[in-house]
Amino acid sequence: MIVRLPVVPKKVFISYRRDDTAAAAGRVYDRLSQLLKRPNVFFDVSAIGGGEDFVSRIESEISESHVALVFIGDKWLEASGSTGKARIWDDADHVRAEVRAALTSPLLVLPVLVGHARMPKPEQVPEDVQALTTKNALLLRHESFDDDTENILAAVLGVPAKTRSWEDKGSAWKKAAYALGGAVAAGFLVLVAALLHFWMLARPLSASIGAPLTTLLLVSVTLLGAWLGLSYGARKHKVR
Repeated sequence: MIVRLPVVPKKVFISYRRDDTAAAAGRVYDRLSQLLKRPNVFFDVSAIGGGEDFVSRIESEISESHVALVFIGDKWLEASGSTGKARIWDDADHVRAEVRAALTSPLLVLPVLVGHARMPKPEQVPEDVQALTTKNALLLRHESFDDDTENILAAVLGVPAKTRSWEDKGSAWKKAAYALGGAVAAGFLVLVAALLHFWMLARPLSASIGAPLTTLLLVSVTLLGAWLGLSYGARKHKVR
C-alpha cells in the first residue's frame, strides 16, 4: 500500500544514468509527478533543448529545486570503453555535472541505491563530488519497491515515513499463519496439562471436570492462542 501524501510546492531534480537506472528512476518520477506535478520534477536531459547550454540549464534547474535524487546503480561507476576509467571522472560527464551542482547548492541531496548497488567510496569519484559519498543513502529494491518508494517520497517531502500497519504489511495468509501458530501453541499447552493431570491423578482430565467443560476449555484456550498469535504479528509488523 502506498502512502497518500498531499500535493506540495516542492521541486525535485532527478539524476541518473540512462543505461543503468532509467527504469527505476522513471517509476519514481511517475510517483513524484502525482504529488508534485510534472513541471516540478526535472527528470531527463532530453528536456534540454538543442543548442541550449547544458551546464547552465542544469545549474538553473538545480538552483530552483529543493531536493536532488541521485540514482546509483551497478553501472554508475562502470568504466567507459574509450578511457578505461569510470565516466564520473570525465569532465564532460552529465552525471558528474549534476551531482557537482547539487552538492554546491543549498538543497537536500539524497543518493538512491538501486538494486544491489553500493555507495561509492570517496577514492572512486573525483574530489568535486566526493561529498556525495558521505550522504545517507536510501534503498530502492525490486522486491520491496513500493515500501522503498514510500520512504523516498517521505524523505523528499520532509515527513516521517508512514508506519506500516498490520493491514498494510500483513497479508491474509500471514495473519492466518500467526493465528494458527498461536492456536497450535495453546493446544500443545492444554495437551501437556492433560498429560500431567493423568500422570499425577491416574485419570483423564475429562473425568475430573467433565467432558463439556473439557471441550470448552480446549476451544477457549485455542481461540485465546489464535488471538495472541495475531496480536504478536500485529506488534511485529507495526514498524518495518
